[in-house]
Amino acid sequence: MSDYGIRGVSAADVYELREALLLRRRGGSPSVPGDEDPTACHLAAYRDEARVGIGSIHPEPMPDGSTADTWRLHGVAVDHGHRGVGVGALIVERCLEHAAEHGARAVWCLAPAGVFGFFERYGFQRMGDPIDDPEGPQYKLFAEIEPLRRSWSL
Repeated sequence: MSDYGIRGVSAADVYELREALLLRRRGGSPSVPGDEDPTACHLAAYRDEARVGIGSIHPEPMPDGSTADTWRLHGVAVDHGHRGVGVGALIVERCLEHAAEHGARAVWCLAPAGVFGFFERYGFQRMGDPIDDPEGPQYKLFAEIEPLRRSWSL
């Protein structure tokens, strides 16, 4: 992991990888509501100045609107050749820390069926049945910040 660096970037800086890794089959805009929120955080992982991972987090209520002070983790992706070395974990941890510093009490995200286990390792829990999506089923995941804070390695 020491060959990698994580740094804050602009929303526009995450779009290329967001498009390449997350939107390649369905198309659409790489921008999402909340990207330009002044409290949003966009992170990129670099190796030898090449951007190899991204993640974003911004204030957004749960889709059912039931939880106040909730943020959405969005667009976490790591280039295939750099997976399994902790890049994604560091991006998630830093995003969660940012949200906590800005008053978040809970975080939610959508995760494809094949990767929800990654988020469950950080204390996220599945909420209900999968949601239909053009790229396959997605699970809505939710976690409260305080229990998560105890597991962070920052």
